[in-house]
Amino acid sequence: MDRVGKGTATPEELTTYTQNADRLVAKFKADMRQTEPEAYSDLDIEIITAMAATNYASFQRNDEPFAKVVPPASVAESLKGNKPPAFYGFGAPLRHSENLAPDQVVSQFGLDYKDTPYLFKDGDTDKAVPFLFSVVSPMNQDLRDTLRVPLDPRIFDRIAKLADDPTRSDVIREMASTMTSKDVAYIAVRGTGSQDETNALVQKYKDLGYAVRAKSADPPFTGNTMPQYGQTLENESSFSDLIQEMCAAPSSGKTPLGGEGTAIYLSVPKRGDTGTGDPTLPRGSDKIKIAEWKGRQWEMTASKEELDEHYEHALAGLSDDAKATLKSQMITHDTLTAAFAEGRAREPAGAELKPQAKKGLKGHENRVKRSIVAKTLGRVVAALRFTDKGKDKDKKKKKKKNADGSDDHQESQRKRASSGD
Repeated sequence: MDRVGKGTATPEELTTYTQNADRLVAKFKADMRQTEPEAYSDLDIEIITAMAATNYASFQRNDEPFAKVVPPASVAESLKGNKPPAFYGFGAPLRHSENLAPDQVVSQFGLDYKDTPYLFKDGDTDKAVPFLFSVVSPMNQDLRDTLRVPLDPRIFDRIAKLADDPTRSDVIREMASTMTSKDVAYIAVRGTGSQDETNALVQKYKDLGYAVRAKSADPPFTGNTMPQYGQTLENESSFSDLIQEMCAAPSSGKTPLGGEGTAIYLSVPKRGDTGTGDPTLPRGSDKIKIAEWKGRQWEMTASKEELDEHYEHALAGLSDDAKATLKSQMITHDTLTAAFAEGRAREPAGAELKPQAKKGLKGHENRVKRSIVAKTLGRVVAALRFTDKGKDKDKKKKKKKNADGSDDHQESQRKRASSGD
């Protein structure tokens, strides 16, 4: 690997490297899962930095939907309160989960943590639930601006050192600088020391202006931006891939909201899926849309027959005791309908505002327009350079200027900001 990285590998070594790349990735995942951050090598930190910067750039520039798994009870609560879709905690771009079976989603995102609602007992064995609810939103600027990359402070500090290390390449230094920006990094302090030590670390990064909170030391949170399955499914040949989670930073002062068209889905195993075969391959799922956010209120979209059919399929092949356990966790169509009716009786979210409120929002909109280029482009331009090499030639072309002196890209950013996308 060292020789491949330096460009001095022989043709035979390159062949061996490419033929065994999947084994290298598996080893890296296992090492990251089992190694504490203070034991990471310098190369480990460079790999984490490069992957995080590349994934963050993809998150900022692509319009792919964003998804989060939610407990069944929260679905009814959202409809009951007619609440806008809020993305609290951890989530990830939809592509990381849309082709996975429900049990694979549980392991991929480490949802097998202590006291989790995503495991059930089948006899003496803990198993991943066969159905999951998720909230999926079209990408919008609010999500881009408020979701951040969660990092353990021990890893964050070493990435920050990379940014200032003159012996490192310009590429890795610029990536490290991007990932340690206050608008990008979210410091999640793991409770590995005493409560006083944890509190001191939390305060340290708050004083530096970062979004920060204390986080459990237990899996799935690894501190390196890549979730891993927890200890319950650790020996179950669980699905796990190299991905990047994002997190809503509570101390940022704003909750990221999904846009119009955000939907709640129920996922169950794909028909014909026996749960056997290569555990590293995505098995897919069958989905049904439960409800959709119309901008000011939720609309129910699933019929009782559709919901019952998907539940029945999810329970197929399980023992009677397991079925009884899982049925107690299901949100029935009657419950959802009652919650929806109660929500519709409330004043719709986003109702007509008083003149003073409108004036305040207009002032905020103008401030957003003035700062969108500096805030958005300034913090991701370094990472974007490394994920779009094919367009380097286009960047060298002379940009067409508009009447106000801005270029077309800046103009498009302003339009997106003013439209709320």
